[in-house]
Amino acid sequence: MPTPHRRIPVIEDSELAEALARVAPLFPKTAPARLVHDLAIRGAEEFIHERRVSENAIEQLVAFSTEGRDLVDWDVLEGIDALAWEG
Repeated sequence: MPTPHRRIPVIEDSELAEALARVAPLFPKTAPARLVHDLAIRGAEEFIHERRVSENAIEQLVAFSTEGRDLVDWDVLEGIDALAWEG
């Protein structure tokens, strides 16, 4: 079917064939090219989501380690080397 969009050749290696075989029953009347298209879009969205979650987790760790919250006795933590080597 003619399309104004650029086509991207994709090799159906064993991993792609297995992935398509796993999802094909969920979309019984969907052409393999459509499945590849939809999986690529959903995969990209998931990668972006994972990156945001990871970056958010890092930001939370940075905030926790720099804000001096009450969950940690910061005075003890600052002197932990002295406490560890006493006695």
